[in-house]
Amino acid sequence: MNRAVTTSGLLLSCGICSVGMALPGDELAPCDPVKQPWIYPAEATDTDDPVSWARFAWDGFIALNWPQLEGGQPGEPDTGLSLCDDPDGRPAFLQWMQKPQLLLEGGASPGTWSDPTYATPTYTPDDGGPTLPLLGALAKTSDPDLVDEFDEAFSHRPLIDQNGRYVLFQIFLNKSEFEYFSQNGYYDAVNQYQAFQGDIDFKPFPDSGEPDNFDPPIELEDWARQGAIELKASWKQLSQAEIDSNRFFMQDVYYASNISSADPPCGPVTVGLVGLHVLQLTASTGSTWFWSTFEQIDNVEVVPSNPTGVPSFNPGPDSTCAPPYIDGYSCNAEACTPSDPTGATDCPPYAPVSGELPDVCDANPALAVNVSRIPEMQIPGYVQAINEEYQSQLPEPWRYYQLLNTIQPEPDGPCCIPPNADNTVNTCYLTNVTMETYTQYYQFISLPKCNGNEMTPLSMNCTDCHAVAMPLGAPTVDGGPYPEPSYQVFSFMLNNADSSCPADFNYDLLVDGIDLAMLLGAWGSTDEDKFDLTGTGIVDGGDLAEFLNDWGGCPEPGAGARRGFDDGADVTEDGAAVRRYLDALERE
Repeated sequence: MNRAVTTSGLLLSCGICSVGMALPGDELAPCDPVKQPWIYPAEATDTDDPVSWARFAWDGFIALNWPQLEGGQPGEPDTGLSLCDDPDGRPAFLQWMQKPQLLLEGGASPGTWSDPTYATPTYTPDDGGPTLPLLGALAKTSDPDLVDEFDEAFSHRPLIDQNGRYVLFQIFLNKSEFEYFSQNGYYDAVNQYQAFQGDIDFKPFPDSGEPDNFDPPIELEDWARQGAIELKASWKQLSQAEIDSNRFFMQDVYYASNISSADPPCGPVTVGLVGLHVLQLTASTGSTWFWSTFEQIDNVEVVPSNPTGVPSFNPGPDSTCAPPYIDGYSCNAEACTPSDPTGATDCPPYAPVSGELPDVCDANPALAVNVSRIPEMQIPGYVQAINEEYQSQLPEPWRYYQLLNTIQPEPDGPCCIPPNADNTVNTCYLTNVTMETYTQYYQFISLPKCNGNEMTPLSMNCTDCHAVAMPLGAPTVDGGPYPEPSYQVFSFMLNNADSSCPADFNYDLLVDGIDLAMLLGAWGSTDEDKFDLTGTGIVDGGDLAEFLNDWGGCPEPGAGARRGFDDGADVTEDGAAVRRYLDALERE
């Protein structure tokens, strides 16, 4: 593949040329156009060397944050600028497609990469204020619902910083992964299920972005030619002192109200990037995928250059309410379990009461979460050395970010990916305190680590929970939670696809008496999510009514349409009999 140099002379215009200049023997030059640092790499240089993987992660971080080309495709970098020329330029990754733009209600088509069905929302206030991105407005429901944007997985708790403000999350995917979803129609759950019903084979994620990753082949641009990549970014609302410090990548945004769609958004609010998770498939990592995680350096520690003396998520050494769980803590929906042997219970993490969600636009310092990083998640020495190397050659604010570690295959590594004890990786621990705040240890997961043998049962890394991710309809190992190895895809993106025909319980593209029998067999159940079409938590008459709206042949996959009695659909005598049955249930 020829990746021709398209620019030259950028170092002459770089405001910190001594930082960005590549000297003889240097391995790093993040602002040197000859190195083409705006191209996200597709594979580590030496897949047997953990140092190479750490460099691979940092090179990707630089490419993600390279300034976006104004007027270009989403995510297309401006090769006429550099990260040193324009450190405050809008990073290319912010133009990538967001998860709620890909996975639409009813399995509807997301459109194209350059012309999505739903553009990233912006907001302009009635008083003529600035038009800015609107966070929290890409939910699947008609009303804004920020639970998906600020609740952390498994613990169902938000992270609230020391200023009493919520941290919000966004999930992005790269162009290679989007084209994969688009080409195969996997944004509609129907198409995933069909890949396991007959002669259609499930297509694997792209691992390089090369044309032969797609059928028919797709020629991606150089800057977009990688395997599938997913990002999770965490943002905190900044105080004026934090804004003035220039230690965060910042953007001005509005927050959609999580209380009512009738309420105007709050803002403008300046938010700073505090965490970035990266999940990537490369040619050498099919059995594990590749993982890296970055944090802003002020998250939980007071470093010498910190101008405020207080970390973002920790009250600092002089607080009367020091972090209660020195070794971290683990939470589920009901309770948190301190791992601190002293049993300290002061300052417990805040958990919203169901139905009483506070307004994310309000600050409440009394709800601040006090966060510690577990000892096992200290940055390895070789990673810290690479951090310092990259930080020394980057301008503000990017020099204030750090790589915590990476995960990649390692034969006979210290931890396995369940359920295969022979599928091992380089570390048992990889958590980001802004995204896995309450699950830095493994004890909250009841699943066996590997084949029933709990290797380091308190460990926690990305693969522990992502090991259960699979396409919808894929076969599992012995009927358990883990997919067969060839379908262990580690991305939950497929699982989150909605269906254009949710009442087709047996996936034969027809909603009929067979599906009705399956629904009635689950009647009254509270643990049969498949049949809970209304999302009420119980299979009842509401689900039967919803079922009748889909009676008949399924719509064309991807159309996102719903069949119903009032849309001109043909209702057979069987359908009419079902409706009479529903009437009888209502009379009871």
